[in-house]
Amino acid sequence: MKLKKKVAVLGLGIENLALTEYLLQKGEHVTVCDRRTPEQLGERYTTLQKLGVDFRLGPSYLERLEDFQVLYRSPGLPLFQPELVAAKRQGVEITSAIRLFVSLCPCPIVGVTGTKGKGTTSALIHRMLAASQRRRGAQSFLGGNIGIAPFSFLPHLSPDDVVVLELSSFQLEDMEESVPIAVVTNITEDHLTAADPYNPNYHRSREAYVQAKTNLFRHQDASGVTILNHDDPTSRGLQELVPGKLLLYGSRAQALGAWYEQAPGGQYKIFWNLDGKPEELIGSDRIRLRGEHNLLNIAAAALAAAQAGADRDSIVEAISTYNGLEHRLEYVATVEGVQYFDDSFATAPEPTIVALRAFKEPIVLIAGGVDKGADYRPLAEEIIAGSVKAVVLIGKMAPVLKELIIRVGTEKGKVPFLAEGGNDMASIMAVTKEIAQPGDVVLLSPACASFDLFKNYKERGDLFKQAVLALAAK
Repeated sequence: MKLKKKVAVLGLGIENLALTEYLLQKGEHVTVCDRRTPEQLGERYTTLQKLGVDFRLGPSYLERLEDFQVLYRSPGLPLFQPELVAAKRQGVEITSAIRLFVSLCPCPIVGVTGTKGKGTTSALIHRMLAASQRRRGAQSFLGGNIGIAPFSFLPHLSPDDVVVLELSSFQLEDMEESVPIAVVTNITEDHLTAADPYNPNYHRSREAYVQAKTNLFRHQDASGVTILNHDDPTSRGLQELVPGKLLLYGSRAQALGAWYEQAPGGQYKIFWNLDGKPEELIGSDRIRLRGEHNLLNIAAAALAAAQAGADRDSIVEAISTYNGLEHRLEYVATVEGVQYFDDSFATAPEPTIVALRAFKEPIVLIAGGVDKGADYRPLAEEIIAGSVKAVVLIGKMAPVLKELIIRVGTEKGKVPFLAEGGNDMASIMAVTKEIAQPGDVVLLSPACASFDLFKNYKERGDLFKQAVLALAAK
């Protein structure tokens, strides 16, 4: 009789909950270690306890990790956590749900990572593959950092299926298993300080952050495919590390890859070249997503889906019917001639800069929150250079952003109207409504984490949308 390993799951989030249920089905005896109390874990605790799971809960949940043979780390738990370092020194295997899933998955995986754009790109790839796979009697599955635990669908996978995984740097930082098709959307600066109290992991340097992202493809063999953003300097600089086939995408023509070009009348066209013959894929008159950054996301997704077996018709249909992900430059409503957009997912300066460039209309920007260790001067410069007419400042970063915008604006001879937004969404919206005029765009794109005023970016975006829809209903 084969003895089962003593395993512990560190942190009971969505990903590790599904993993725990899988391990139980395989007959493993599992201990869940979590900082929270039984009351805080709620139904998860009650259900797993009935199934025979042991628990180590509370502030001392990471003590005596050497009692176990295998530890499944939550992505929110730093590899440099002293208790993990000590356990590894004593020979304990430290792995993760994603690493185990990749090793068990019976079908091809398309992995997508990047500082921003990975969620939209992953969802698009999945959408492109879904129709194509149906024609073959197979399926496409979407999971990972996008909020769907891969172990929830592992039992349903067949060799003919395709899995699309959105992967964060924390899921990749200890990966030694690469995926067959890898997409890197961009690599800027993010997760360099511990901004999220519920997810304390961060990278100690930008180099460590970049290294984590490259694990998506650096262990591929010659049959692997890696798709890199030629417009992004860091991503472009990773070409030498690619072991297999390399495809590039961007705003200029590629020998092998995809790109977009501006067409007459302010429109755009996306082209691709998969076999030495450049071909128009789709025009922006058939694309619902807003902004040039989404043209890049579409180009990357089309390349990845094609490499995974999607046909051209399925790819074009998916692009032309896709409205985008929630809280990612999401159109909410037009109220009294003012367009409202929810971009609450923008928790760093770079995606806010991208969002600002998506509009030619006058913008009332709602920005601020908790600093994640980024440089905000480029954002201030974009605010001054672009069509921003006013900034409603919120959260702990409000005075910092105000001072920076005034300083940069004074240098450039133009300072937008600056207003204090208050400490809740009702106050923020009241201030915003006083400023916005017909023809304007109100853009919630905070460039900061949300944890001073809101639970997370989702709550921030949800409350914004509720307030906008309430205005529309009046």
